[in-house]
Amino acid sequence: MRGLRHCVPLLGLLLGLGLALLAPGCNSKITGYSIRPPYDKTIKTVYVPVFKSITFRRDVNFMLTDLVIKEIERRTPYKVVQKPEEADTVLEGTVNFTEKNVVVESPFNLPRQLTATMIVLATWTDNTVDRNDKEHPPSPPAPIAETFNFYPEIGETSEAAFYRCCEKLATQVVNMMEQPW
Repeated sequence: MRGLRHCVPLLGLLLGLGLALLAPGCNSKITGYSIRPPYDKTIKTVYVPVFKSITFRRDVNFMLTDLVIKEIERRTPYKVVQKPEEADTVLEGTVNFTEKNVVVESPFNLPRQLTATMIVLATWTDNTVDRNDKEHPPSPPAPIAETFNFYPEIGETSEAAFYRCCEKLATQVVNMMEQPW
């Protein structure tokens, strides 16, 4: 009889867990929760022109555009198209700032740790017309910044550091495309 007393709370716990697992999951229509990514289902296609650059660092705009396109196709339900006429939306951007700074110097005045910093303005414009035949107003440009530390003493280059900045910026740009909660 003594062993049964100790099993009753454990059986109650297991029964409660079993019922919780069998209960229906989060229903987005009732509670507002969902495990799906919050992307707008009315948008199917995106046009991404080459990002502009007003900095002196070469080819970061091409690198960033390529990474943004790959990130959109990898993480979102949207398809990237080649012509703006075929697209529901247009994602444009401008690389406004790129800089490489020395953070730590060695005793011989050589750079030991540096930072690569980039700032981008991105705009996502909806080309579709809503049910009232009224165009959507363009969204204001969103500033996105990223900094990456690198160490030339162990063989890291500034080009690789700016590539890592572009990877992180591409992730942030695609995160910007999610619907607000």
